[in-house]
Amino acid sequence: MPLRRPALLLPALFVLLALLAFALPASAQQPVEREGQSRTVSRYLFTAFGDADERDLRVYASDDAANFWTVQEKAYTPPSGGLVRDPSVVKHHGRYYVAYTSSWDGTSFGLAVSDDRRSWKHLADIAVDTGAPGSNTWAPEFVTDAPDGRVRIVVSQSAGERTGFQPYVLTARDDTLTRWSGPEPLRGLAPGGGDGKGFVDTALVRDDRGRYHAFTSDVTHGQVEHAVADRLTGPYRLTGQGDWAGWGGELGGPSVVRLPDGGYRIYLYGHRTGQYFYSDSDDLEHWSGKRELPGLSGSVRQGTVIRETATERPGDTNPALPGYHADPDILYADGRYWMYPTEDGHPGWSGTRFPVFSSPDLVDWRNEGTALDLADVSWCDANAWAPGIVEKDGTYWLYFTACQSIGVAKADSPAGPFRDALGEPLVKKGEFGHQSIDAAAFVDDDGTPYLYFGQGGFEAARLKEDMVSFATTPENIAPPGYNEAPKVFKRAGRYYAMWSENDTRSPDYQVSYGVSDSPLGPFTKAAGGPVLSKDPGDQILGTGHNSVIQVPGRDEWYLVYHRFARPGGDGTHREVALDRLRFGADGSIPAVRPTQRGIDPVTPVRADR
Repeated sequence: MPLRRPALLLPALFVLLALLAFALPASAQQPVEREGQSRTVSRYLFTAFGDADERDLRVYASDDAANFWTVQEKAYTPPSGGLVRDPSVVKHHGRYYVAYTSSWDGTSFGLAVSDDRRSWKHLADIAVDTGAPGSNTWAPEFVTDAPDGRVRIVVSQSAGERTGFQPYVLTARDDTLTRWSGPEPLRGLAPGGGDGKGFVDTALVRDDRGRYHAFTSDVTHGQVEHAVADRLTGPYRLTGQGDWAGWGGELGGPSVVRLPDGGYRIYLYGHRTGQYFYSDSDDLEHWSGKRELPGLSGSVRQGTVIRETATERPGDTNPALPGYHADPDILYADGRYWMYPTEDGHPGWSGTRFPVFSSPDLVDWRNEGTALDLADVSWCDANAWAPGIVEKDGTYWLYFTACQSIGVAKADSPAGPFRDALGEPLVKKGEFGHQSIDAAAFVDDDGTPYLYFGQGGFEAARLKEDMVSFATTPENIAPPGYNEAPKVFKRAGRYYAMWSENDTRSPDYQVSYGVSDSPLGPFTKAAGGPVLSKDPGDQILGTGHNSVIQVPGRDEWYLVYHRFARPGGDGTHREVALDRLRFGADGSIPAVRPTQRGIDPVTPVRADR
């Protein structure tokens, strides 16, 4: 039979590809990263104050600069009982700072600092002395894109009686952000004309040509206006007045963030309606129609949004899985590695299913679908957490947390589907005086199975051969510092336990280990500090809840764990990573440095015997 000419297929192929491009969701239309290219990952941080409470800071984060999740409500209240209005946030040398209006009157504004975005402490009150009588020091806004890299704040102060507002710029004198220069007025934005009420809520942005754009609220007319200058301090020339952008009136609190595609997004608060809006632009001069900010509009008042970025470099294998996942456990079976994580990214850890992934080499992972869905569990349909996997006599057992209880499911294949093996919890909520979560199973060389679990207590017990009941009563063997996520494995005749310390929402979440001659402990905690902990210099935080995998037939081990998604993740937005686990000649475990580089593909292992 003659071969079909390829040229005849090309037009049809192009049509098919075009149709597929339109059919795919927007997320699937992102450019495919080629080997050898770096990729910038972005997330967004939003600080605001409540619609009904001007004394509490609220913190939110987002993947797309539009849909925000809660990082912490009531994150900060000033010790003096003052206000937290108009909070502006910046990240500087790994720490977060918020500048805020601290009183309706007065000549200073407040500063607070945080290492984790959830808990904040008062840093300083910054006086703004213009050399003339003043009051109403409002809406401090950070500026960080000047060529010299120095941190600045623009803040407005009135001449008194809430009129004659003039924006000023202050420059940080050192990296503590507690010492500032005197205020310098933004020329061209002086109060004048009409009733002379002036300008507040001034956000400055430097464009690619080096020009400065001021988006500032005209106090008289209640509209956000636009001014441009060649220098940060001016003189500014008003180029957009009245309803120049088509946003309408009664708006304030502008905050501008640069988007990954090079465009800009501005956020605007509607003083009269209480709604929050955003609008997009390619050039800072022409803007789309305003759209309401989903979820938060109507519940928060004016604040600021910043973009956090991290680079994934060519050859990086972390994060190991796409999307948000946590609490990974791992198994080798049928010539592949199988990973079972918690599906993360849900408010309050409210996921309802357990996904499963497989890989031939611990680097290239394939989504195998859902191992277990709580819709198929009769006694609970909420809070699917921390699966633990083990194989015994050809059956695969998944110990899972649901409704703060521990259940058991089984399957004939590591891919599932897993089915509830009991029809009720193996360990009920609070049965042993602490959280019944984080189950991990271990089968010893002689085939004896064990189960470990608990948050606030490290319970250890031998299982019966049926794998769904206890042969011994669980006993709490918690070593010093233990919080949760026990994991037991065996190497060279010794039993190792690993566990997580501190709260999973903390950047200081970390892993320690101990050694014992018995699978039921007690485990003597190793000296010398945690075996896995954060690396703030590479934006790696919240490292914990690990598992361990040995390459069959070799003394080659890897640590599988979760950490805050990089950048800007938190205790409900985490990613899974793998790094090499090594042992000293004496069996001790040197500290594992968490990396972006990850691991090289594991070479093929021996066939199962």
